[in-house]
Amino acid sequence: MSEPRYVIIHGHFYQPPRESPWTGLIAPEHGAAPFQNWNELILSECYTANAHAHTMEGPVVHVRNNYEALSFDFGPTLAGWLETHGKAAYRAIKRGDSLSSEHRGGHGNALAHPYIHSILPLLPARDRELQIHWGIEDFVFRFGRRPMGMWLPECAADDDTLASIAAAGLKFVILAADQGRWHGPEADSRSGGPFLWRGGDLSLTIFRSDRELSGTISFGEGLADGARLAEWIAVTALSLQPGAALVIATDGETFGHHNKHGAAELARALILLERREDVILTNCAEYLEHHPARGAFEIASASSWSCPHGVERWRSDCGCRLDTNTSQEWREPFRAAMEFVKNHTEAVYDRFAPAIVKEHRAALCDGIRLLIDRNPAIHDEFFTRYQVLNESNRETLLRLFEMIRAGQASLTSCGWFFDDFSGHEGRCTLRWAARAVELAAEHSASIEFELLERLREINSGIHDNSNAASLYLSLKTREARGRV
Repeated sequence: MSEPRYVIIHGHFYQPPRESPWTGLIAPEHGAAPFQNWNELILSECYTANAHAHTMEGPVVHVRNNYEALSFDFGPTLAGWLETHGKAAYRAIKRGDSLSSEHRGGHGNALAHPYIHSILPLLPARDRELQIHWGIEDFVFRFGRRPMGMWLPECAADDDTLASIAAAGLKFVILAADQGRWHGPEADSRSGGPFLWRGGDLSLTIFRSDRELSGTISFGEGLADGARLAEWIAVTALSLQPGAALVIATDGETFGHHNKHGAAELARALILLERREDVILTNCAEYLEHHPARGAFEIASASSWSCPHGVERWRSDCGCRLDTNTSQEWREPFRAAMEFVKNHTEAVYDRFAPAIVKEHRAALCDGIRLLIDRNPAIHDEFFTRYQVLNESNRETLLRLFEMIRAGQASLTSCGWFFDDFSGHEGRCTLRWAARAVELAAEHSASIEFELLERLREINSGIHDNSNAASLYLSLKTREARGRV
């Protein structure tokens, strides 16, 4: 009997940091009814639904935790919210990784994710490496192990990004089939590889997702019938060479939020695939242990899975939009304004942190743990290791870390993805920018006046007589009223 084919189904789960940077609470959001906000709505429809997906087989009801079979990543901003507000789903996610690790030779289903969902090729090296390091730290905190792979926001990659991932000690990423050039015996098939990228002394394994099947699940009829989906997957996998892997990747919210029956039909497909002997469900780490890269991967310029213009959707009016009657001329100046805020927070940190902690950049990389872990022993160990013994200095350093995180959050990619900055996502970036400006002003002259001058020049393409400055000020006012 020939070697079976392998199937890897990956779900990328993510929500932007909707919480108020001041209170940690999410204000009521229009459109999420009957829930208070979109996180709560999607928690019910997707994250919890996949934790105990119900599917029928004749008179028998199967209830399963899809995270035990599904390769997945959870953006840290979402994982942090689930830890507090979605405890049942959060436990199921962690249990899914733990059980898959037991069953797959120590290779859990969870992948890491950069801390903020920012477009890595658009970040300077310092920010890119910080986001990767913070993402690894968040993963270790939640899953209790070092990650082998990392999901890239929007699958956005270039040579510098892949080099940063490899330099951080990670072994693989997943990219879409049209993001670069594939070479080797499986390059012309639908095989997921893996392929090897090389950059000087660095190397990284690249898994290639199948665009057709991934699209059928995300935007087509893939989740209309889980049994039919399982058959489509099996037939495609069996068309590959023995031992090859078929990789499918989609937004995790497809399984229950974008498709209301998605969690149940995914469960049905997983059950049927697990019963087959000619097709084996696995994850990237387990597959890679037994099937090293046979081909090569090259990437000529920055690319992503959701913008045919590379990564322009997140910095220019490239033509990517939902409503063809709108213009995205606001994207470039809006990004410049948020980068102005982020750059200022870094300058403030570099000026004032060295007086508190000698290795101030190393402390910043490790300091994210203090913002996500309330354990006093962790805090004491950190401050002792970095010789920050004065209580006042400890508090100041924590606020500097918070300032940097807020500045980084102002570059969350969702703020540029949609047609206008005035939606929920753009408001998120402006709130975090306002918090970053406020925290930086504790140490140096405020840049808010100059920021407002920049924002006044950015006009909404949807709301007449509205600009980003007026929205920024209204959000600040609302936040201040909420804290009274």
